[in-house]
Amino acid sequence: MDRKKENLEYGVITIISVGVFLIIAGMLTGKGLLDSTVYNSYALQADSWRQGRLDLGQDYPWLELAIYQGKYYVSFPPFPSYILFPLTFIFGSNTPDACILFISNLLCTFYMYRLAVKEGINPQAAMLETLLAVICSDYVFVMLDPSVWFIAQAMCVTLSVAAVYYAVEGRGGLALALWACSVGCRPMQIVFIPLLLYLLYQKEHMDCPERKVLEMIRRRVLWFVPVTLIAVSYMVLNYVRFGNILEFGRKYLPEFVNEPNGQFNVIYMKEHIRQLFAWPRFDENGRMIIDNMGNLSMMLITPVFAICILYMIYSVAKGNTTLLKKLIFVSILATIYMTIIVMHRTMGAWQFGNRYSNDIIPWIYLGILWCDKEYPKLIKYHIPFAVWGLCLNLVGSVAVYNWWI
Repeated sequence: MDRKKENLEYGVITIISVGVFLIIAGMLTGKGLLDSTVYNSYALQADSWRQGRLDLGQDYPWLELAIYQGKYYVSFPPFPSYILFPLTFIFGSNTPDACILFISNLLCTFYMYRLAVKEGINPQAAMLETLLAVICSDYVFVMLDPSVWFIAQAMCVTLSVAAVYYAVEGRGGLALALWACSVGCRPMQIVFIPLLLYLLYQKEHMDCPERKVLEMIRRRVLWFVPVTLIAVSYMVLNYVRFGNILEFGRKYLPEFVNEPNGQFNVIYMKEHIRQLFAWPRFDENGRMIIDNMGNLSMMLITPVFAICILYMIYSVAKGNTTLLKKLIFVSILATIYMTIIVMHRTMGAWQFGNRYSNDIIPWIYLGILWCDKEYPKLIKYHIPFAVWGLCLNLVGSVAVYNWWI
């Protein structure tokens, strides 16, 4: 079979498989495509913009709102409201958030698969790796519910992997713009800009080895226009609301205003590191205890992290220093990201697993694809990891969303 046709067929099958999974998981949790959520901060914000108002106009006690100069604002980064804004002209504040989330999840699947193929992985393996990252990880939990916390994180993963894909393709303007959009969902994604720039440099150097870095920048200066415009839009929005180009509202959330140790503090790290690597607990009958306000080790809940570490060990054993350096580069950035996360006052609150660790999946996934290309015979050993991740995350997410625990 022609490779291009085979890539297409397996890609379609992969996307359909994720769609089927989401529908079944939705049936088990009561999360339908036409469902609405009361935790619709982004829709309320977008609808307020449509009405010519930056604040929400009133308090919504069940939402995490910033209170500044007597007005109520959404306390989350703004990008998801950019997506919902045009829809408010049709739906008002009742935007079809569940449908938007579903589309985002399928787009994430598409870019995960396309990235694997772009990195030279065969279609069957690309399908396995895509499913491993998408539905065999803690990403499952945020894929099912369009509430403000989860839809932003799901969009962030989608935008990040799309940015990586276009960077590998050498389409720098689009890659940087999508990365900026991901920062507008989860601000700490800014940590990964060195890796994105490295990918763009690598493609430019491959196409024209004799070209110097400054010459590359001069020739590609237009790449930085979209990302600059997006960044400026965030800064302007922050400034007109809170008088600070870097403040999007969390500082004025009551729980942080009243917290003597602040939103970020090193004193939170010890407990949060424990939560980040917490092993399962079992009752007297040997049944695993699922705690919707607890945490489960990121290595267990999202197997791609464990696979990446195993690949690093294998690369050391094989003396593959070139690959090892690239993996260390990715791992350092991911570690910086998670260090910032464990300094945050909370570690995800109501959830299954360790959902904050989802933010680094696209970047670790890229590292795994590098390894798959070097060691294609090892890919089949990912299947038990995939089964583990699929079972654990589906059962855990269903249990939490149904309030069985």
